[in-house]
Amino acid sequence: MTTLLSLCFVFAAAAKKPPPIPEAAWKPGEAASAASKAGNGATYAPDWPLSEASFREALAVEPNCGMAQLGLGRALVMQSRVAEALVPLSQASRAFPEQLDTHVWYARALFEAGLPAEAVVEAKAALTLKPGSVEAQTVAQRALRAEKRYAEAHEMVAAARGVANAVAWDCFDGVVYALEDRLGEATKTSSRCSGSPDPELYRELTTAIMEAVARAEAAAPPPEPEPPAVAPVAPKKRSK
Repeated sequence: MTTLLSLCFVFAAAAKKPPPIPEAAWKPGEAASAASKAGNGATYAPDWPLSEASFREALAVEPNCGMAQLGLGRALVMQSRVAEALVPLSQASRAFPEQLDTHVWYARALFEAGLPAEAVVEAKAALTLKPGSVEAQTVAQRALRAEKRYAEAHEMVAAARGVANAVAWDCFDGVVYALEDRLGEATKTSSRCSGSPDPELYRELTTAIMEAVARAEAAAPPPEPEPPAVAPVAPKKRSK
């Protein structure tokens, strides 16, 4: 009798247990598919609040869906809510290290959250997957510049030139040259950078050059004062 009662309690407890959380999967399953598709559609609109709501709906039924974690994190970053974005992006980056975008967006969130050193680490993880990624290199360069790691920034651009040909490399090098007050070299990159598909990179370079010019002018010694003008002396009249 006691054994039968014990078994009944076991079965009753098992019946009340919540359903097991599904294992991490990159693509959404059937339960989260519609919400995830709506989130992706809102991303292209773009409608970031709708994208956020849709991916939250997907994660409510499939909390370990990597694509939905990335989508939510991206929507939060684009709404300047980087502190909130760190959680889903960190989860996606750790669970799916083979996915380039998880590292790129996590690196971006870390940088915008004021964590440049951590952003460099994450951006380098993305560059390990795709050494010629302009998106990953953009985050890495901004983070390295924030830490004044200029030599390392140049080294990363040099490595990128070895695997891909992109106008962005000139933009990155130029900004670092300007920060190093190497105006001649920075100016040389300007014409090449003007053709970048991302106009923000060219704006960064021109701003950096103008700031370098302002620093140079401020550091220049003041001009020497001109000597006072001497009034001409009228010739003396000769006495007759």
